[in-house]
Order: sequence, then C-alpha cells, then structure tokens
Amino acid sequence: MSPPRRSKNSFIVPLVATAVAAAASVGLYLWLGQPNRPTTPGTDARSPPADEEDDGSPPKPLTFTPSGRKAVIVIDGNRSSPVLQMLKNRLSIPGWNVFVLVLGGAGVDESVRAEIGGGVEEFVLRFEKATALAPMLKQLGPEVVFAEEGLVAGEGGVIGSLLDQGWVGGIVVSREAGGEWETGVRRYGRRCKVVDKEELRAEWAARITQ
Repeated sequence: MSPPRRSKNSFIVPLVATAVAAAASVGLYLWLGQPNRPTTPGTDARSPPADEEDDGSPPKPLTFTPSGRKAVIVIDGNRSSPVLQMLKNRLSIPGWNVFVLVLGGAGVDESVRAEIGGGVEEFVLRFEKATALAPMLKQLGPEVVFAEEGLVAGEGGVIGSLLDQGWVGGIVVSREAGGEWETGVRRYGRRCKVVDKEELRAEWAARITQ
C-alpha cells in the first residue's frame, strides 16, 4: 500500500512561520540601528563648512542624543589642553554624543565641565591612571577619538591596541613633540592622523557631521 500523501498545509505552515521569523529579525535590526563604529570614520559626513574662528560666544552645553554617534576627546586635566582650547565651542553637534575623558585627580572634571559650558554630567569622565584609558575607550566604542599626543602615543601608547582591536574607528592625535612613533602609525592611513594644534578644527569639521 502506498504511503499517505501529505497535505499542502504541512508545507505551507512551516514556510509561513519561517517568513514571519525572518521579518521579525529584520525589524529588530532596523529598530536597534546601525553599528556605531564604521571602519573609515567620517566618510559619510556631509561637506563641512569652512573653518571659522570662535566669535567669543559661550559654548553650548553638551546634550544627549538617543542612538547618537560617538566621539571622544582625551585631555590632561592638569594643564591647559590644546585640544580643548581649539574644540570647546564645537562639541555640541546634532546627532552626536561627545565624551570628554580627563586625566587627573578629583576636581579636574568639574573644571573641564565649566569650561565647555556644562551639559550632561556623564559626558565628562575622569580617569586617574593612564592604564585606565584603553578600557574606557573600548567600552565607549567611539567612531573617532581626538587626543593629546602624550596620552596615547610614544612609549606605552595605546594607538596600536585601539585600532588593531577595532575598539575605536579612528584617532586624531594633537602633535606636541612628535617623534619616531609617527612613522609607526602611518600604516593605519586615515584611521590615525597626526596634526598640529592649528589643524584640529579643520580635522574635526572633516570627520564630524555638521
């Protein structure tokens, strides 16, 4: 006797269930949004405006943008920071969450917060030891980092670890003394750029969507 024939429903039902599950997965992916760490930071930014001098107006407070892209500034809070001098009036960017990581003891983060005009307290983060910087950046996973040379480069620098592990999208280093380490980071191309203080604003405009 021939085996019983399976009904068409026995094929249709699993197919429908599979289609529904796939649609749900796509919907969840779109709801969560795209990853926050492109391989080449800044390539999807609109053409930045020409760099302009500050007009003396107070900095706009930092604000939180849900699902915003991430940028980080790393400074030494124990001295006047060339990076903060050049960028402090440019940190409030629509669509971006800009974090300021400050090396120093208790109180330096309050000074920095006052200098940049306040805003969301969690955006100014203090660390007391240089060894804490890489884990903080790994956790934040920013698209781009703007940092003082002395905090990320030279002997014991973290540029290689951050880029090789993919913990950050790119690093812009504010040149101070320079040195042989600059030759070593050229292999990263645009992902690691070393600039003089006067070039920081133009580089910020080129990498951050205005």
